[in-house]
Formats: sequence, C-alpha cells, structure tokens
Amino acid sequence: MIEFLKTILFEPLLNLLVFSYNYIPDIGIVIILVTILVRLLLFPSFHKSLKHQKAMTDLQPKMNEIKEKYKDDKERQAKAIMELYSAHKINPLSSCLPLLIQIPILIAMYQVFIQSLSGSNLEGLYSFVPRPDHIDPMFLNFTDLSKKNAIMSVIAAGLQYFQGKL
Repeated sequence: MIEFLKTILFEPLLNLLVFSYNYIPDIGIVIILVTILVRLLLFPSFHKSLKHQKAMTDLQPKMNEIKEKYKDDKERQAKAIMELYSAHKINPLSSCLPLLIQIPILIAMYQVFIQSLSGSNLEGLYSFVPRPDHIDPMFLNFTDLSKKNAIMSVIAAGLQYFQGKL
C-alpha cells in the first residue's frame, strides 16, 4: 500500500517540484506554486465538503428541535434525524469523505517538501526530469526553509489566520 501511494502521489509531486525548480531556481516560490496547483486540483472536493457542511449547519436548528422533542427516546430521536436528512437529501458522512481523500495527498506534499529541502537523495525522479546538483533551501535569499525559523512561522500563522477569515 505504501509503495502504491509513493508511486501515485509522492513521485509525481516530487517530479513536479524538481521540474519546476529547474526553471524557477527559488524553492520557496516553487513550493508556493506547487501548493497552489494542488489546492486548485483539490478545490472541487473541498468545495463539495464545504457545501455539505453548510447544509448540515442550516439543519442544526431543526435537529436541535428534534433532540429537544425526543430527548427521552434516543431511538425515536435518531429515526427523526435520519428522516430529516433524507427529506433534505443530505448524507451526514458526505462532508467527511472529500476531506479524507485529501489527507494522503497533503501528507505526500509534506514528505516531498521535507525530502527536497533536506538535500537528501532525490529518489524517484522520472528520466525526463533533470536532476539538479542540489536544491538551495533559501527563499528569496531571505530565509533558509530547511531550518526552523520563528519569523516564517509567524508569517505562516498569520496567513493561515487570514485564509480562515475569507
């Protein structure tokens, strides 16, 4: 199973990163571009998940009414909630499945970034992707991405906060 995931996810992402690095010699910019590309590819499943979560949120007041009405009868409560889901054509697990599909892809991306920044042997490159002598971990000649950096952590946390507010 691990070899399958390595072949399907890790190696294509690594090759995309190294291929891009051969044309854009700043690994930070390449990481940003690869991340944007992967997010665009995952957007349909992410959007579907958000749609289902919104539908569940919209049903929350009705679910609370059912829970209050049948608070002493859990079986009747569960049956009424399932009827509510089927009346609105909602599957309570459908918001989780698209996110579960994204997890292996994000883990593979993380592993690609770690391997490429550590300077370890770039194993798994396709024959048509030129192998660079080394990957310079400097981002805009400002910070070394291969080392822990408090400034970059604060910037990343701030960007994540603002992304959540959008």
